[in-house]
Amino acid sequence: MRLPSVAPAVTRTIAIVLAVAAVGVLAVTALADRHAGREPAATPSRPASPIAESTMPGSIDLPPTSAPSTPRVRPADAKSWLRALAGKWAQDAEKNYFQFQPDGTGQWVAFGQKLWSGKATPRDATTFDLSDRSGQGASYWQVKLVSGGKELFFAGTQKTYRKS
Repeated sequence: MRLPSVAPAVTRTIAIVLAVAAVGVLAVTALADRHAGREPAATPSRPASPIAESTMPGSIDLPPTSAPSTPRVRPADAKSWLRALAGKWAQDAEKNYFQFQPDGTGQWVAFGQKLWSGKATPRDATTFDLSDRSGQGASYWQVKLVSGGKELFFAGTQKTYRKS
């Protein structure tokens, strides 16, 4: 007498378990894809410090941005504040410095090249907008007097310059 074989029953059971598992994976994937379209896309974060880019005229092909409105400053205050900004602010006196005149005109020399020249406009006693010809925007072209007016912070490079 011959005993019946269990191999077909085991094979059938394994096939059913695998089919149920495959249907489960497909269902979870379909649900995940369905909900993925409803969630807002993650916004890219800005780096902690800006990536150095050339600011030479013509090197940036961005449309000009509208600068935030400059607050009304009394002419006497502006003249006084610009006098505080006047002078040479340097990291390296020969290769990396800002030079401002009492009327607000100035220049920035970095890496031995003039990268900016224009006019500073006071927002208040310590914050000045620099004229922007490159399209970088007001948040880039701004300097602030810090440490009681002994240092100048340039927003564009996040660097501090000492008065020389």
